[in-house]
Amino acid sequence: MTDLAATENESGSEAGGPARRKLGLGWLLLACVVIVGGCALLQLTRGEPSLSIAAMFDALGGDQSDTASFVVQELRAPRLVAGIVIGAALGAAGVLMQDSLRNPLADPSLLGVAQGASFAIAIVTFYPEIAPPLPGPILALISGTTTGLLVVVIAGKLRDPIRLLLAGAVASAFFGTLTSLVILFAPEDRLGNVAGYQRFVIGSLSTMQWETVWRIVPWSLPAIPLVFIAGRVLNVLKLGDDVATTMGLDPGRARILLMLMAMALVAPGYAFAGPIAFIALLAPHIARGALRSSDARPVLVGAAAVGATQLIAADALGRLLLFPTEIPAGIWTIGIAALPAMYFVGRIRRTAS
Repeated sequence: MTDLAATENESGSEAGGPARRKLGLGWLLLACVVIVGGCALLQLTRGEPSLSIAAMFDALGGDQSDTASFVVQELRAPRLVAGIVIGAALGAAGVLMQDSLRNPLADPSLLGVAQGASFAIAIVTFYPEIAPPLPGPILALISGTTTGLLVVVIAGKLRDPIRLLLAGAVASAFFGTLTSLVILFAPEDRLGNVAGYQRFVIGSLSTMQWETVWRIVPWSLPAIPLVFIAGRVLNVLKLGDDVATTMGLDPGRARILLMLMAMALVAPGYAFAGPIAFIALLAPHIARGALRSSDARPVLVGAAAVGATQLIAADALGRLLLFPTEIPAGIWTIGIAALPAMYFVGRIRRTAS
């Protein structure tokens, strides 16, 4: 316990101590709330029909027989809520992956969840006659979760994080190849469905409804508080498995639980919105840079807020910038993240050298 306390005190001494870290987290959360609030107003008021802010609030509480009320309540509001939940889950899952594996470039795609979900959607899209009689997103959720569990089982006790990376790479390549074969040999009369499949693979919130939100929330909301509790474990794992063992922590078992948490966070989002890229990779780095700390406890909170902000901003840009043409949110998360990603990779390389 003394060693664990010392570890936490060491983490808390970064960037001027706990007080400054809490202040930094407060400013980061405030900035995210302001950005998300601004994007929310745009999402709820702009489009067809366009509404004033007063009319938007009236529509939120109005009768759905009115067109404006129906659009705001059933189309725009669930899309906004889903974006916040999925983005926060991706940001928190990125911290779990990077800190538990001690790899700054790790993200949930290493678990193969995205590839498993994409394979299921490809089957439903091009060979519906052989697909189980379930909605496509549900099949994607089952397939993605099964793939992630398979990766964790293959990796065994995960004493060496490299084993997880290798298992995830193999599973991702395997399901990616199967998906390519499904598309390659698809009947010609179904090739017109490629556009819809590509929209899923890129990642989009355009199909979000309250029914979808209620399928995502039961997975994500219980997992997010558990993830925040995992901050102390992540701080110990970052010190190395030998040190963690001396502190009474089983690194293998802890890493398995953390990977399962990450999978529970991202699987619903990947299944219903598609494998939206870069948020889980970049949100933890942005949070660490803003907080000037690697303490996993505040970084988890900050990364969840940054992830939600990234996805809501990307979706607002995609829907409104070229309206009425909509560009999937996943395009914007990749495009906006390209330069920051190059910057962080450069910093990682300089640190390693």
